[in-house]
Amino acid sequence: MPDRGGISRSNFRLRRAQGARPRGVSRSNFSLAESTRCPTAGSEPVELLLAESTRCSTAGSEPVELVRPARGGACPLSKKDILILKILSKTSGKLVELSVLLVLILLFKGCGEAEKGTSSTRTGKVLLWHTFSNEEAATLDVVLKKFSEKFPKIKVSVESVPFFQARNKFEQAVKNNIAPDIFRSDRFWTMKFAKNGIIEPLDQIFKNQIPELLGTAKTLVTYNQQVWGIPHSMDCLALLYNKRHFAEKSLSPPGDFDTFRETAKVLTRADSGRYGFFMNPSGWWFETMIFAFGGKYFDQNGHLAIRSEQTLKALHFLIDLKETSKVMPPVNLRNNAYNLMTQSFKSGQVSMIFDGPWAIKDLLNSVAFRDPTNLGVAKIPSGPQGCFSPVGCQSFVISKGSRNIKDAAELINFLCEPENMKLFTQNNYMIPTKKTQLNDSEIKKNPFLSQFITQIHSTSIPDNSPDRNKFYTVFEDYLHKCLNGEITPQDAMKDIENAYKNKPE
Repeated sequence: MPDRGGISRSNFRLRRAQGARPRGVSRSNFSLAESTRCPTAGSEPVELLLAESTRCSTAGSEPVELVRPARGGACPLSKKDILILKILSKTSGKLVELSVLLVLILLFKGCGEAEKGTSSTRTGKVLLWHTFSNEEAATLDVVLKKFSEKFPKIKVSVESVPFFQARNKFEQAVKNNIAPDIFRSDRFWTMKFAKNGIIEPLDQIFKNQIPELLGTAKTLVTYNQQVWGIPHSMDCLALLYNKRHFAEKSLSPPGDFDTFRETAKVLTRADSGRYGFFMNPSGWWFETMIFAFGGKYFDQNGHLAIRSEQTLKALHFLIDLKETSKVMPPVNLRNNAYNLMTQSFKSGQVSMIFDGPWAIKDLLNSVAFRDPTNLGVAKIPSGPQGCFSPVGCQSFVISKGSRNIKDAAELINFLCEPENMKLFTQNNYMIPTKKTQLNDSEIKKNPFLSQFITQIHSTSIPDNSPDRNKFYTVFEDYLHKCLNGEITPQDAMKDIENAYKNKPE
């Protein structure tokens, strides 16, 4: 049954009719569909007789019946609707093809639109899978408690999924028809899910909410000119630095990468185990350098474009920081590099790192930043082509074929409401995605978040390829090899192209 006006395939299904036929109506023409009773306001349920037209299009097929959604969210017909059906049935000289009329009425009434329901009429079950950290999940629990108070008939089940396992688990769940109604999706996952057709387009369901989004947030969830996720929070990288270390040398945050290198040299005291900089060697982190030097991962047509002089310059700059200038710890950068980076920064052994707002709360509980005024946040230094930071976006998507789209949409709306998003901002330093929320006075005055927001506004998005995650997996391995001296940057570029082409989806 084709989708029409918000009534999805999952909302209605056709099946062979059962039950007694009414007097005077032949078995071949009509079937009585008990399950299609629609409650009307202030009246008894009305039994609808489904005409021969509801059969499959092939001649001679058996009668079928239109069955309301399994979750019980039947759309009530008004007395006026029923009166129209009765009049039409009498004036035609025979029973009108009521199933068709019923569907048309439902379309015009707008059944299936998330914004039409109220807390008193909503009933159903919603399964949410998320990738929140433990502290973020604690905030989620607070918001879900508020949701259950407003919508007591909607039962929400929650499952926490480890971030690095979440994408594969969701894809497998969709294949096995056990996917959650709502999934918290990373920026590049959303693009891939949309490309593969395993999530619902959300333009119509959230048509009133989408105009409120920041332009950057909307771009990150748009694929083929359709919106596939509702952004909950955004993030990016910024320069985090130890103010005490800077004060000791009378230094200021560097504005460009040349000054950055010199600043890192001054801050480094290898004899006492202190280093000026540490970077997590991943494709996402390396965007700060490759784009700043004019390189790119993909061209405007989505083709891999890693091999260029600009990419080599960015690679040589990073390698120089470690091997020539020796401002990075002399460690093998292979496994757990991110944890090593943050632990070194929290202990005071490293003066500068690139990291995101998700790290702030943990950093403020560490030895080096127990005094919160010691944690500095500044923009990423600029290269020859400007200042760049990767921009992340955590969105809520709805699984393709979900039977609870209306209730799922209600929950997503609630999670993204300003007063609820504010809890995530206050407790977990999440950056909101709506225009009005960024004008909140508390966010503007926050010494940490304000700098990340400035970074987001000053960063362009070079590409939004759905294949970026696949590329990151390949690139990260070769970036490690380059930094560990196992391969030259030139050879790495050749090998990356081949490895990317041969890597399965």
